[in-house]
Amino acid sequence: MLTLYGINLSTFTRKVRLALLEKGIEHRFEIAPMGSPKVRALHPLGKIPVIEDAGAAIPDSSVIIAYLERAWPARPLYPAEPVLLARALWLEEYADTRLREATLPYFSENVVKPVFQGKAGDTGALAAATPVRNEVFTYLEHELPESGLATGEALSVADVAIGAQLITYRQGAGDPDAGRWPKLARYLGSLLARPHWSVIMAEEEAALTAARARRSAAAANQTPPARG
Repeated sequence: MLTLYGINLSTFTRKVRLALLEKGIEHRFEIAPMGSPKVRALHPLGKIPVIEDAGAAIPDSSVIIAYLERAWPARPLYPAEPVLLARALWLEEYADTRLREATLPYFSENVVKPVFQGKAGDTGALAAATPVRNEVFTYLEHELPESGLATGEALSVADVAIGAQLITYRQGAGDPDAGRWPKLARYLGSLLARPHWSVIMAEEEAALTAARARRSAAAANQTPPARG
């Protein structure tokens, strides 16, 4: 059986999980952090996600999805029409690069640092990220249709890639401003309403809640006793 290695809350692990679930591919999801011995044995850079299937180790979310499309052609994420395929692949690339630049700082500064590292986020980094976010969200607002998905009515790799990044933003900063980017907000809402997406969101929210509880407990244990 195919095995996916990665962690909850990893954007690119999420991207592959969504692809596997939407395509209906039976698999195991094994928690393995970036740089762990298991991952380093499979990926020369020690990065996640990586899959094992048919005796092969396959790294990189985009490469993994391309492999899944060939190995399991049912429920395709690649549109058949050439122009739509080109659009889907471009939006996947844009999501993995520029959209990631726009969303990751909010998660890093508002979640990773305070919740997992026990230190304050950098307000300067958030201020620097704001114009990038505005540029990227405005581009997507222009590119997305009034209704439906990125390349039509069928889910594509573009939706999986964009949605995975927007979830990271949502966890760090909340939903996109529906007053400023109404199509983008509706689009994300339609993705999150899909059954497989709601399951992953519930798992990740539980992981965040548990991490926040651990951080609160650690902070309480470090609080000096009150003086009488």
